[in-house]
Amino acid sequence: MAAGFIVTATLAFALALSGCDGATVTQPQDVVFPDSNVRFRGQVQPYFAVTCANGGCHNDMVAAGGIRLTTYSTVLFDRPNLVVPSKPDESLIIQIMSGILNHPAGNLTQRIAPTQVRGIRKWISEGALNN
Repeated sequence: MAAGFIVTATLAFALALSGCDGATVTQPQDVVFPDSNVRFRGQVQPYFAVTCANGGCHNDMVAAGGIRLTTYSTVLFDRPNLVVPSKPDESLIIQIMSGILNHPAGNLTQRIAPTQVRGIRKWISEGALNN
């Protein structure tokens, strides 16, 4: 039973890190956000998987600060106002990624590229769709 869980979890993680073109995402710079039509499964979730959820911070087991960035439902519904669809300036995640609000791990603006913040911002402004 435990072996089956490990295989399933490993497969799920591997799929989460795969882009739509089948390329494996291992670094934040591997995720390229388009200027429009940003997709949760194509860009947002793979980005979170290799940054925020990686390393035991905002995954399903640790959920630092009560925040899990592992699935669409955890991103949108676990923490009020973390993502406010169509309102990036009201979304806590944008405030944290932009350095407006402090993050316990320090200033994230030194570790997050402006293009990545713009990509998450665009996804939110486009309605934060589960696409």
